[in-house]
Amino acid sequence: MKRISAVHVGLFLILCLLFSSAMAEDRPTTAPPSTEPLTVLADVEGLGHRMTGVYVIRRATDGSGRVSWKFRGMLDGEFKEVDGEALERWSVDGSVTVELTQFNYPGFTLDQLPARRMTLMPGWDGLIVIAGVPLAVKGEFKAPTAGSSPVLVVTNAGRGARVITELPNTAGSPDREGAQQP
Repeated sequence: MKRISAVHVGLFLILCLLFSSAMAEDRPTTAPPSTEPLTVLADVEGLGHRMTGVYVIRRATDGSGRVSWKFRGMLDGEFKEVDGEALERWSVDGSVTVELTQFNYPGFTLDQLPARRMTLMPGWDGLIVIAGVPLAVKGEFKAPTAGSSPVLVVTNAGRGARVITELPNTAGSPDREGAQQP
């Protein structure tokens, strides 16, 4: 189950990097000297999985395209933390290609991900489909220093974007205190 979870975190990471940070831990050895933070709040379900959490992304402002990232949140009711690095390349037509270059999760390698690179074309207008799952994005995503929204919210399309204020406790018993009993 850990491998499946890591794969889904990795796939969703690629999506979030496309919209490219909160609770970031700076890593002096890997983080670029000057970075632009972006927080991606994710509350999505699809392909039999549910993910609620925060992606912390630090994008280099020196033109190198380097990105460091960290995910903290719930995946199918279990707390997960995954981090790594990526490169984002912006084209003159407004498209961006993101490629994962490092993926840190115990017992899992970057080569085990089904996809390491993804391109987003201009005109997505707040909606994108990843692996057949339509996702809504609230906030603007632009090249570093070009005025991206500091926080992006990603939800399933049709549910609409909403602010995520806390992670749900999905690992608890269904018989919660205060629930009505028949």
